[in-house]
Amino acid sequence: MRYVLANWKMYPTVSQAVALFTTIQRGLQGSARGSRALPTVIVCPPFPLLPTLADITDRRLLRLGAQNCHWHAEGPYTGEVSPTMLAAWVDYALIGHSERRSAGETDEQIAMKVGAAAAAGLTPVLFVGEDEQTDAAIHHAEQRLIRGLAEVDLGRYHVLIVYEPTWAVGADAPADVGHVREVVAHLKMRITELGAEQGEIIYGGTVTADNVEQFIGIETLDGVGATRASLDGRDFLRIIDQVASQDGGQGPAAGKDPSLPDGPSATRRAAHGR
Repeated sequence: MRYVLANWKMYPTVSQAVALFTTIQRGLQGSARGSRALPTVIVCPPFPLLPTLADITDRRLLRLGAQNCHWHAEGPYTGEVSPTMLAAWVDYALIGHSERRSAGETDEQIAMKVGAAAAAGLTPVLFVGEDEQTDAAIHHAEQRLIRGLAEVDLGRYHVLIVYEPTWAVGADAPADVGHVREVVAHLKMRITELGAEQGEIIYGGTVTADNVEQFIGIETLDGVGATRASLDGRDFLRIIDQVASQDGGQGPAAGKDPSLPDGPSATRRAAHGR
C-alpha cells in the first residue's frame, strides 16, 4: 500500500493539533531511523491549522492536505479558499467528500474543483461512493467517478481516488472486504479507460487499527483513510505500522528521498513568498 490518509474534519484546536501532529511525526521518525520504508502519510487538518502545521512538517515523513478548495484562483467569493492559495502549505486537496455533497456541493462543482486543484499543482483527492447499500452500488460509485473527473486530463494529472461509501462513514463497522474489493477493481478499470496511466484508490469508512489488516489484504487497494482513528496519535501510528509491515511501504521511503528537504517544508513556503 502506498497511502495512509488522515481527515481531521473540524475537530482539533491549534494546541491539540500541534500535539497530535508532533506525536505522529515523532513516531514516524522512529520508524525512519530503523531504515523502514513508510507509506505516504497525508494529514488533512482544518484550514486555520495549515500554516502552523506546515512550519513543523518534515515532508520526508508527512504531507499536508486541505479539506476543500474553490475552483477559482481568486475573486469575490467570501469564505472560500483557492487551490493557488493552499499550494503555499499543502500537496493534496480533498474534494467531493460526502459531507460536502450533503451540504449541497454538486457534481459539476466537484469536477471544477478537481481540475483547478490539479492545475494549481496539487494532487486532487476525489471521494466517490454510493449513499446506500444496494445492488447498484458499483454503478453509483462509477457515475460519481466519471462526473468528478470530467474537467481534468488524466493523461497529464494524477488524481487520487477515495472509495468511501456514505453509509460506512462514522458507522459501527466498515464495508465488507469482498464488496470493497469488487468496487475498487471496477473503478480501477474505469479510471484506465478514462485515460489514467495508473489509477490509485484508497478505502475510507470506519477504518481502525483493529480492522485495517483486512483492507491491507486487498491487492488492488493502494491505501486507507481514517478520521476517528487519526485523531489518536497512537492509534494512527498503529495503522501506519501495519500498512508498512505488510508490504514494506511503497510510498517515498522516510529519509531516503533526496528530492525532499531535510526538515520542515521550507522549499514550498519559499516558493510562495513565505
